[in-house]
Amino acid sequence: MSGDPTKHCYAVVVAGGSGTRLWPLSRQALPKQMQSLMSDQTLITETVERLRGVLPVERVFISTTENYRSSIEAQLPEIPAENFIIEPEARGTPAAFALFSQHLLRLDPEAVIFTLASDHAITEVGRFQETMRTSFEFIDTHPEWLAIVGIKPTRPDTGLGYIRAVEVVQPEPEVLRVEKYAEKPSHETAQSYLEAGSYYWNAAYYCFRADTLVAAYESADAKLVEATAAYLDFGDPADYRRAPVAVHEVDIIDTSKTPLALVPADFKWSDIGSWAAHYRSLSELAGTDVVSRNADRHTDYGSTNSLVINNDDRTVTTAGLDHIGVITTDDAVLVVDLTQLEEMPEIMQKLFEKLRSEGKGHLL
Repeated sequence: MSGDPTKHCYAVVVAGGSGTRLWPLSRQALPKQMQSLMSDQTLITETVERLRGVLPVERVFISTTENYRSSIEAQLPEIPAENFIIEPEARGTPAAFALFSQHLLRLDPEAVIFTLASDHAITEVGRFQETMRTSFEFIDTHPEWLAIVGIKPTRPDTGLGYIRAVEVVQPEPEVLRVEKYAEKPSHETAQSYLEAGSYYWNAAYYCFRADTLVAAYESADAKLVEATAAYLDFGDPADYRRAPVAVHEVDIIDTSKTPLALVPADFKWSDIGSWAAHYRSLSELAGTDVVSRNADRHTDYGSTNSLVINNDDRTVTTAGLDHIGVITTDDAVLVVDLTQLEEMPEIMQKLFEKLRSEGKGHLL
């Protein structure tokens, strides 16, 4: 990159998720990215802070849905109002990516975008920023590629996506070619990936030229690009609702036309996708195997590997627990076995169905 190395570089913080796996703390009205789970700052505020020194604030954009706009704007007053790219409703991440990529492409035909999830925990910001710069530099020299940040797995986690990459595309700094992608495998499969040594966790950070992604999406499903372009043109939510609903950002892309690269990362990272993941992050920071927030209202006797988050005025006492999470709010309490990660999505789905049938939608 000549001149200003970031002249055409942009960051988009993707902040439309509801974070239901962290119920009862994370709710539809106030999802986890808007809560202070790791420090006194909210997760989305920490995410934006990570970008300082890499990009100026005027090239940081927020992608979210209309129902979260005002809350996020209040938490991020330094982000210009025109940098909020708003979906009228959630239609899956490909629709969101198509929308903000076309928006930035109209602003800058040479735009290179780095996307960040808004609800992750990263403690080694310097290393994260190095990875971000490597991603921008790779796309600058390989504009027809799409890059994904990958992290070496440390455990057979069934709640994360895995990427297999072996072939070296760029030796220094190393970038690999993506050969296989697998979303949330079984425990046995995740263990085999861990042992193979050629798999990485998908950190859900992507880097690409805006025109490259739009072309890849158009080739995969032209309706996705047409619907989001029409919404940008006319602002009619009905146009956006014509966008096909898809779950994963890159799953629909034909990799024979748009090759995928993996940028190996070396920083401590958690997607805080479950109470077990949140416990691991807090335990590492605290240096203890029993972690509690609002500790002045929690007393423990003889527990191990446990988590207590007490978000109301009650005193919580625990004794003799092992691998147990206790999460309290003013209207709900969750007591969960932190080892039951694989079963949690199904359990939470049943709970939400029960709450809806009982007319307790305010708890969702």
